[in-house]
Amino acid sequence: MDNKPLEKQAQSYIYSQLVRFGFKVNELSFDENGSDLYIIKKTTKHKLKYLIVQSKGRSLNEKNTSVTIPIEYVQSNFILFIYIIDGENEHLFLFLPDQIKTWKVNSNKEYIISINKEKIQSQDFKTKVFDKNLAGKIEHMLKEVNEYTSIIIDGIFLEKALDRAIKLYSDIWPDKELQKPDLITIIKNILDFYNQFKTEKKIINCTLFMSRSFGLEHKITIDYDNLKFETKNGNQVRIFINKSDEIIAFEIFEELDRLVDNDNIVLVASDRIYEQELSELKKKGHDMIIICSNNHDESDMYSEFRWGDITLPLGFALGLEKHEL
Repeated sequence: MDNKPLEKQAQSYIYSQLVRFGFKVNELSFDENGSDLYIIKKTTKHKLKYLIVQSKGRSLNEKNTSVTIPIEYVQSNFILFIYIIDGENEHLFLFLPDQIKTWKVNSNKEYIISINKEKIQSQDFKTKVFDKNLAGKIEHMLKEVNEYTSIIIDGIFLEKALDRAIKLYSDIWPDKELQKPDLITIIKNILDFYNQFKTEKKIINCTLFMSRSFGLEHKITIDYDNLKFETKNGNQVRIFINKSDEIIAFEIFEELDRLVDNDNIVLVASDRIYEQELSELKKKGHDMIIICSNNHDESDMYSEFRWGDITLPLGFALGLEKHEL
């Protein structure tokens, strides 16, 4: 039996339903890696985010039918619509990647699901009837997820913050011997406390900008032969050291301009020299996390971005226990 007319009917119906909920949809004249349609969204960062849509049309005039999807098609940006004709009634079901991955796998390395009249009336299928709620889930999938996270550290600020943390905790715990912190532990603690970004590629690049006029290298341990580690969430962290005789804030401005359109940014800095640049980035719709000092003085900047206090990660790096912070 030729199934092409039903498949075309399914694709047209799915297209109309997506447009009804305000999605921009492109229709392809060929099927590439499971893509019958694309849902496209232009993000605030002038990039395109897209979802691959595969459509399947099935009739329940016979007792049973089935749908198969090659395993390699089912990636994080893949969604499946199944259009069902049951006599005079038509139904549209949406399956997201994690749901498809619960199906059985056949000998051809395909996910497979059997469908009959009883199954489409089950509670499981009722939760997959395409409606406003599921349209919201598609919208959520279209929210931009950057490929990478980048941590940018102002070494002058880090040195001053470390001096301040040592004085603070020495005053609180005068009998405790504080240990010399190492760079990897400091970065790891910052990520554990404050990194709230999700990334498509689990890679985090960290650049420490150090001024040769200051003495950060004498106050922390830096193992130049081991500038990478893995976080508890499985993210691969790569550390780069940039030593400069110039004003490092200007170099950080250049780094921000280079990365902010494509990366999640965690900026470890607190000097007021950054205020205007960060304010402009905020107005343009960018997002980042600022790790700064909670002990504000006249030299500390104000920012509308989310922020965290550097003192806690440094306290752990100095060897303090949780109850001592």
